[in-house]
Amino acid sequence: MGSLFRAFVVIVLVLVPLSQARSASDAGQFVSEFADKAIALVSDKSLSTAERREQFGTLVETYFDMPGIGRFLLGRYWRTASEKEQDAYLKAFTENIVYTYSRRFDDYDGQKLVVDGTRDDGRFDIVSSRIVDSKSNQEYRLDWRVIDEGGSQKIVDVVIEGVSMSVTQRQEYASLIQSNGGRVQALIDALNRQMAGVRASDS
Repeated sequence: MGSLFRAFVVIVLVLVPLSQARSASDAGQFVSEFADKAIALVSDKSLSTAERREQFGTLVETYFDMPGIGRFLLGRYWRTASEKEQDAYLKAFTENIVYTYSRRFDDYDGQKLVVDGTRDDGRFDIVSSRIVDSKSNQEYRLDWRVIDEGGSQKIVDVVIEGVSMSVTQRQEYASLIQSNGGRVQALIDALNRQMAGVRASDS
């Protein structure tokens, strides 16, 4: 459970009733909709691998603020990157996340996502949940950060067992860039190499 999107693709999907507060009916329902569509996708055996990849990408980009997450992960280096580098980075980041973690649909083995409630946290609504694995009797706490700007909701982070996956990934990206003389292009190259490796292993 140590990666931002690994948590998403093992989700499923017995949702306990939420309170009637605004956050619950909005943010909670938003997460519920994502979960419903994720499980429908993983359960559809008629789809080819390529079709599943494509539909997972659409699902992620619909429910997650990928440009916003990408900018946050790049941190202060977003401002120092050229426009060309920003575009190349967001493309590489999004493709890498979607392709790599869509493969992990195969990890699903009956885990369930139980939503415990929703609370307002200023700019965000926090949807609190647990991933329950009945086979191992293990549970993992999972909080979804949902933002609503102008009536458009997006998931912007997932906190697993108290650890923000976005913050963790941001630190890894910063370390890689710093070790390469502050060059954002080094991160772009690394993401593209990783993508090439994943595609090769999938062929």
